[in-house]
Amino acid sequence: MPAGMGVVLHDGAAFMVLEERTGGWIVTTPCRTEIFLDEGTLIDRVDVVLDPGHGGPETGSVGPNGIVERDLNLGVAHLTRLALEDLGYSVAMTRERDLHMGIGQRAVIANALSPSAFVSIHHNGGAVRRSSDPGTETYHQVESEASRRLAGLLYEDVHAALSAFDVGWVDTVHQGTSARIRYSGLDVYGILRLTPDLNSAIVEAAYLSNAVEADLLADVEVLQVEADAIARAIDRFVTSDDPGSGFKRAFVDEATTGTGTGWNCDDSGYGRPVSMASGYTEQEYDDLVAMAARAGHSPESLQRFGVYALDFFHALGGRVPLDPLPVAAIPVVSGGSVPIDVTLSWSPADQVVLTRVADAYGLSPAEVQKVGAVLMVFLIGIGG
Repeated sequence: MPAGMGVVLHDGAAFMVLEERTGGWIVTTPCRTEIFLDEGTLIDRVDVVLDPGHGGPETGSVGPNGIVERDLNLGVAHLTRLALEDLGYSVAMTRERDLHMGIGQRAVIANALSPSAFVSIHHNGGAVRRSSDPGTETYHQVESEASRRLAGLLYEDVHAALSAFDVGWVDTVHQGTSARIRYSGLDVYGILRLTPDLNSAIVEAAYLSNAVEADLLADVEVLQVEADAIARAIDRFVTSDDPGSGFKRAFVDEATTGTGTGWNCDDSGYGRPVSMASGYTEQEYDDLVAMAARAGHSPESLQRFGVYALDFFHALGGRVPLDPLPVAAIPVVSGGSVPIDVTLSWSPADQVVLTRVADAYGLSPAEVQKVGAVLMVFLIGIGG
């Protein structure tokens, strides 16, 4: 996982910061794509990170009454956040609305914020064995005693809170607190395996696939009870030495559902494109058009390619800080002496390169566009 510089919260999503830039940040999106983001709130640490499981096309379990796990997880996470904030904790969520996000991105967000507790909230599906009490399951990191205690407290409080309701529960042999591992001994769940330095746990509160439990979970008062129990368990983990309960031996089961991969994730809604104009004299523009035609490209694409070339050359040098260009070498991009404007649209992903080069060379983005064009005109010209 790449090292982060905190997280930017914007429009219900969390973006891990890779680099600070003039006017914004280079971040990774929920789909793991690098983009330039120029709006949002930067945070570098919180007490607790909550992860509402699933989202977008990954629905999770679906109840007979139509309740979808991705939405239920999100609702409980919001209520848990409010309960924790009432107790004085700072809290972030990997997602605050319905969106597609892979396990890897959830993990990098949590790692970047270094919380005292990281809890992924889920609701289960598939059990048919009748039970006299809730089939609550929690999972911990196999090598971490702190994670084991957190999971034990989550099981204890959530199980006790739901036991107050008299319904026809279901469970499996995994009811309780355990670690699910591969034959290699590693944790199966990526949310635990990819956060080795955090106190991480997963809670599966009840079986949404069971009709009576699904109907129970349709009641917001029940969700509040569940959320309060999760918040209470986290508070006990932080403030007490209580051991938790429900502990079972780790079990080997490598089968996974295939969710959480982020495959086919759509980044189109993140960030915003910008249009950038660079001015040219008539001679500069004629040279640009001629060299673009020689290379079989448009003047616009030649400018864009030139910016990527500048970034490539900077990378070859190890991205060391560069001395500012002499004032005389900085191209004029606006004003009466450059009457011809060429405007390019830069996607949020393309802006990563544009802003990185601008900061490296001490130029404005418009100046970088023109320097890139001048570079390409020169290179194509000397190439015959």
